[in-house]
Amino acid sequence: MQTSVLASRRYSNRTVGGLLAFVFAVTAHTVSATTFMSVEPIPSGDVVGQTNLDRIRSIGFENLELWAQRLLDDCDVVDDVIDVLLDNEAVTTVTSTNTRFVVGSGGFEGATNPSYVFTIQDFDAGAVSEADVDVLSNAMGYVLNQGGTAHFSPDNHKAYAFALDYAVVTLPAPLSGIEARDFFEHVGTIDPALFSGPLAGYTQINFQNSTTNNSMLFLQPAVSKHRFITGLAEAVASGPQQTTYSPTKNNGTPTTARAGIAFPVNDWLAFPDGDQYLANVGSDPQLLSALAALRQKHRAAVDSLLLAIAENRVTLYLTQQFSCPELAGR
Repeated sequence: MQTSVLASRRYSNRTVGGLLAFVFAVTAHTVSATTFMSVEPIPSGDVVGQTNLDRIRSIGFENLELWAQRLLDDCDVVDDVIDVLLDNEAVTTVTSTNTRFVVGSGGFEGATNPSYVFTIQDFDAGAVSEADVDVLSNAMGYVLNQGGTAHFSPDNHKAYAFALDYAVVTLPAPLSGIEARDFFEHVGTIDPALFSGPLAGYTQINFQNSTTNNSMLFLQPAVSKHRFITGLAEAVASGPQQTTYSPTKNNGTPTTARAGIAFPVNDWLAFPDGDQYLANVGSDPQLLSALAALRQKHRAAVDSLLLAIAENRVTLYLTQQFSCPELAGR
C-alpha cells in the first residue's frame, strides 16, 4: 500500500468513546438505520496464550483504553485495514462519510475492555452494503487477532445472520469507560446472569461526534426475555437518577426490540492462520498478503506492550515511549 494512499484516507473520529453487545447514543426511544460493529484490540488468549492475556488485562481498563487509542491514532490500525480492503476492491461502499469509529468501552461476561466500535450508515444513498460490513468485520477480527467480532442493525432484525432482542439504557450524563463499567457491575448486583453469565454484555459509543456518550445497549444474554427485561429495568430504577430504559410499551412498561446480528469467529487453535475469517474476506493473494502484514504489525504492538508490562514501565511506555511497529518489508 502506497504512503500517498494512506495519507489520503483517514476515517477515525479520533475521540475516545467496545463483545458481543453494543452501545450507541440514541434519542429517547428511537434509533436511526445504522449498523454497529465492535472489535477489540486485545488479542485472543488462543493467539498469545492465556498467561499473556492475563498480564495484558492486569494493567487495568484505563491503561488498555489509552493503548487502544494510541493504536488507533498513532498506528492507524483501523484505517490501514480499510485502506487495504479498498485498494484491493474487497469492499467498494465504505467511505469516510458512511463509516465512523471510536474507542469505546464494552463489557462481556464480567469483564470490561476497550473496543473499536463502528457506526455504519446502512440506508439511503451512499450506504455501506451488508456484504461490505461482513468483509470489514471479518478483516478486523483477523488483523486484531480476535476470537470473534460482532456487527448488528438495531432497527432491521432481518439483517445479517439472525435476530436477537436488545434494550438500551441511557444515563443522564456523559460516561467515561470506567463509569460505564461501574453501571455494568451494578447490573450484576441485580442479576449476576446479566453481568457474568453466558453472552452477557454491553458497549458504549460516541455517535456522529456526539459528546453525550451516555447510552449502553445490551443484547439479551443466555436468559429468558422476561428475566433480561426485569433485571435490566431494576438496575435502571436503582441506578443514577434520570437513568432511562428503552424501548417501552405504550403504557411505559419495559420491553425489548429486535436486532439483526452476526458474530464472525475464528478458532485460532483449529485454524491458526485465520482461515475462518479469511474465507469471508476474499482470496486475492495481494489482499491476503497485505492483511497478514497488518496482523503481524498488531502482534508486534502486543509484544511491545507485554515487554513494558514485564519491565514495570507501562505508564512510561504509554505516555512517552510508545512507538508503532513497522510493516514487514518497509
